Amino acid sequence: MACEKKSISNFIVKVGLVLLVACILAPISLATMFRHYAVPLKTLSLLFSVGSASSVMWGGESIGSHRSGRNEGPVLCDFSSSRSDVCELKGDVRVLPNATIVLHHPLARRQSWRMKPHARKNDRHALARVTEVTVASSHATDHAAPRCTANHTAPAVVFSVGGYAGNMFHDLTDVLVPLFITTRRFGGDVHLLVSDAQPWWLDKFRPLLRGLSRHDVVDMNRGGRGVLCYPHVVVGLEFHKEMSVDAARTAGEYSMADFALLARRSYGLTRDTAIRLHGRSDGDRSSVRPRLLLISRRSTRAFTNVGAIARAATALGYELVVGEPARHAELPLFARVVNSCDVLVGVHGAGLANLVFLPAGAVVVQVVPLGGLDAMAAEDFGAPARDAGLRYVHYRIAVAESTLARRYPRDHRVLRDPAAVRREGWMALRAAYLVGQNVTLDVRRFGGALRHAMELLR
Repeated sequence: MACEKKSISNFIVKVGLVLLVACILAPISLATMFRHYAVPLKTLSLLFSVGSASSVMWGGESIGSHRSGRNEGPVLCDFSSSRSDVCELKGDVRVLPNATIVLHHPLARRQSWRMKPHARKNDRHALARVTEVTVASSHATDHAAPRCTANHTAPAVVFSVGGYAGNMFHDLTDVLVPLFITTRRFGGDVHLLVSDAQPWWLDKFRPLLRGLSRHDVVDMNRGGRGVLCYPHVVVGLEFHKEMSVDAARTAGEYSMADFALLARRSYGLTRDTAIRLHGRSDGDRSSVRPRLLLISRRSTRAFTNVGAIARAATALGYELVVGEPARHAELPLFARVVNSCDVLVGVHGAGLANLVFLPAGAVVVQVVPLGGLDAMAAEDFGAPARDAGLRYVHYRIAVAESTLARRYPRDHRVLRDPAAVRREGWMALRAAYLVGQNVTLDVRRFGGALRHAMELLR
């Protein structure tokens, strides 16, 4: 009997030790699991599990991730993307003037978390210009709920322009293309609730915003809108890849070519197909000459010999247009110029983002400056061009074509070892190659790229 009591006592001690260790290790494990997700610590009780995507625990029920396609409850969140967080709320959703969004639902208990609804979530410089949104849950019987000023039957999408607004590439890759992806399923019957948008930005892209929604844009930074109530609110924008749509993730239902078509239609552009040349590939001078737009930049990464480039292009049979990326109010006019052309030539930079206005089958020639920037250039503009139904030519300049060759001795590491500069970080790369470099094209060498573009039009 004594031996039995001793065994029971030892068993109880062991169980107690196991429970003690479990209590110590569980918080540590949870902290480790969730440290990659941009969610405040006080909201970790919302998170249920991690796998290919995060899930949310709501009122004791596990809700699958947005990416999984499941839709099992009032909240559906995906925090797994490196570029954007997205949450969907369904039920009685109220959007308050102080950037707070409250969901009332029988399954909900009082919880809250914070989000920055902008598709550049790991960029602290961009997010510094993004208004944080507080998302809260409240039980449906909570009598302290704010009263609705306006009730809507259509869903709403909450997002921020913030970030690097005014840069055409960032306007597209961080805001407009993700907004297209997020709103596509609603067929235009969706309210756009935008923050951190200057009036000039809204005016510049209003035609495109009208193409995404038939309702007036709601500016969340300007007062007088009261408490807006919706049955369905999406907070944040879904991001696929740089300035493009991943057609594999849309099951082929839409692609970047559909966004480009929407952009052309929104700005009243009527030319949907580029010129198609016939005849011999060399020496044939048809009466119809393809139009080539040379993007001119005033400061960094500018062409220093535009005249020589123009003469070479004309000699090859192009009708040349030299244009500068549009300022805010001039975008509709510049979009028409782009749409009238068959070939777009420019040094890597935001001006190439205007490729969305080119007719299908046109050619984008990206001139890649010194600095080992090929992969970034191909990702930023090469892949989007192809996804939009355009042809693409990648021209990497030689060292002698960079103005850096006249600034530094031949054995300087900026010329000799760009990889070493890149290892110092983004700011070092930007200072050396993106801000301080212009391009003097070797027109004979570049003629090969122009002839290739001409061939792609045949």
